[in-house]
Amino acid sequence: MTEERKAYLRSRRPFTPGVGRVYTGAGSSGTYRCIDSWYGAAVLQNIRSGWTFFAHGVGCYADGAIDWDYSTGGSFAKMPEKEEGEVWQES
Repeated sequence: MTEERKAYLRSRRPFTPGVGRVYTGAGSSGTYRCIDSWYGAAVLQNIRSGWTFFAHGVGCYADGAIDWDYSTGGSFAKMPEKEEGEVWQES
């Protein structure tokens, strides 16, 4: 593992996602909308598939990407509709 990769992994900090914000998953191409959150945990929804789950131990890296220690309660949910002209942007 390179020193750069080690530094990146060390940059992870506990994180509580903001409700309504969209985040990129660390090490993945997935993007996730925060539906609800509590300290270090959140209900996240994959914006492409609708897969919705409770993420435990959410962390954020120096580049703004997030991950979580484990997830529970996953299921597919109906995707919310965008308002006319609305653009969902990553945080």
